[in-house]
Amino acid sequence: MRQFARPFPITRLSLEARVLYTGFLLFLVLGLASSVWLYADSFGALSDRSAVEYYRGGAAPAPVADEAGGPVLELPDEAAAPEPLRLEKPARQVMETFHFHLFTVPVVLLIVGHLFMLTSLSVRLKVGVIAFASAATFVHLLAPLLVRFSGPGWGALMPVSVVGAALGWLPMLLWPLWEMWRPLPAEAAEG
Repeated sequence: MRQFARPFPITRLSLEARVLYTGFLLFLVLGLASSVWLYADSFGALSDRSAVEYYRGGAAPAPVADEAGGPVLELPDEAAAPEPLRLEKPARQVMETFHFHLFTVPVVLLIVGHLFMLTSLSVRLKVGVIAFASAATFVHLLAPLLVRFSGPGWGALMPVSVVGAALGWLPMLLWPLWEMWRPLPAEAAEG
């Protein structure tokens, strides 16, 4: 922990620490990639409508009537895939997911933030990236609750917060990896 108490370049970490931190960061990069897949599978697109349908359910299609007022049988196009029926997420499921993420995500953010603090970037830039990632992550954690319990008007927070969190986390994951393993100039390596 003493490395975090005062400036300590990430390039001076021992080999075993760099290997451990590299493994940790690579696992998180894979986790972020799987999150992108899950988001795409759950919502289909970066839209508020898809987030609202995911948490609040989709409306059933209105019945179609012919000129005489009787029902019309609509046969699906052979090439078209049927739209999945979206049921409202149970309140308990949304709250349990929020509860779990509220305890785990900040711990990972703390660890990643500490590794990012060891980089040679300016303090101002590091503070900005960490603050942005923290705020976007907090909004992303709250967005499902707001959509589910407060109304569909909050749906726009989902795509905005997921993009914001990704933009905040990516430099904190990738910059330490690059800086730990980049070739050092000869004079810096000898010092």
